[in-house]
Amino acid sequence: MQGALRFKLVKFFISCLFVICFFGVSFAKNETIKIIDQAGREVVLPKKIERIVALHGTLRYVVYLKAFDKVVGIEGFEKQRSIQGNPPVGRAYWNAIADKIDKLPVIGEGGPGKLPDFEKLIAVKPDVVFTHEPDLADVIQKRTGIPVVVLASIGAQGFKIEDVYDVLRFLGILLNRERRAEELIHYLRVCIEDLKKRSERSGRMPTVYVGAVSMRGPHGITSTQANYPPLFWLNLKNVVDELGTKGHVFVDREKILLWNPDYIFIDANGFSLVADDYRKNKTFYQRLKAVKNEKVYTLLPFNFYRPNIELMLINSYFIGKTVHESGFGDLNFEKKAREILKTFLGVDPYDKLISTYPAFKKVKFTEKEILLK
Repeated sequence: MQGALRFKLVKFFISCLFVICFFGVSFAKNETIKIIDQAGREVVLPKKIERIVALHGTLRYVVYLKAFDKVVGIEGFEKQRSIQGNPPVGRAYWNAIADKIDKLPVIGEGGPGKLPDFEKLIAVKPDVVFTHEPDLADVIQKRTGIPVVVLASIGAQGFKIEDVYDVLRFLGILLNRERRAEELIHYLRVCIEDLKKRSERSGRMPTVYVGAVSMRGPHGITSTQANYPPLFWLNLKNVVDELGTKGHVFVDREKILLWNPDYIFIDANGFSLVADDYRKNKTFYQRLKAVKNEKVYTLLPFNFYRPNIELMLINSYFIGKTVHESGFGDLNFEKKAREILKTFLGVDPYDKLISTYPAFKKVKFTEKEILLK
């Protein structure tokens, strides 16, 4: 996928040069440029993009690139204060725009697989619409006459950080935020290298299971994720990876017992479900090595209307500091978490996040219930 995206990016530049070199006259008159988007679609756009609508989770990248001032319409989904019981704080980018979105007109309900209201979308007169969903892009463009650009869907076929780099660069070029895109890419690379070096110092490769993983809502202990991104750079073994799949999956309790991982991390969005389950199935939990050795902790949910990159990175630092104590001994985790949020969002919603979700806590299993320390 990485090679394909890079190839599309090269095609983007070639297309731009072709238009500039051979259609200079019409370029001056119509102020348009032809590109190849990240789904391989040819799209004609205004040369200068000033008005945008970002659908299906693409808004987070607009916020990352500090281009929200160009947004002229927003999904109703982004304005809601609760989605299936999940507060919008969990979409960390929402915290950076919470005081601005109420002023924007709604162009449709929003959400995965949902088309906008075509009349409302036309009414806000965007220069371009962004989406992660290629199946809907042609429909929207045909029905409205507005150019629709598809951005690569991060994590849809297994997460790769290079896909994030490609989206940031691609969108950075379109929105005249190239410098900002490169700043974020550099920051991500520095953090990833830091995580790798710190993890390698311990010389250990413990086994890890991440349970109660959120996916379109909270789930219990058997909900997990193969190729769980926060583990990528930490010299750890995700026991679920042996299944040979990618992404979200439900597993049998017997499989978890068979794996018997050294550490268990629980997605805080599903913690209450795990707590309820423990009251009914104590024997299952008490047989797990991680429970016996008090090696169970909570994490922030980072999948909310697609992956939130900054929260994923924060989880990586927490897991690293928890498991590889020697390599992360000098790290002030909270300070690093706040730095990551501020770098991506320009604001620091750390306090809101941990007051909403019981993350970054040690889980203590008592005779009657489980508690957070």
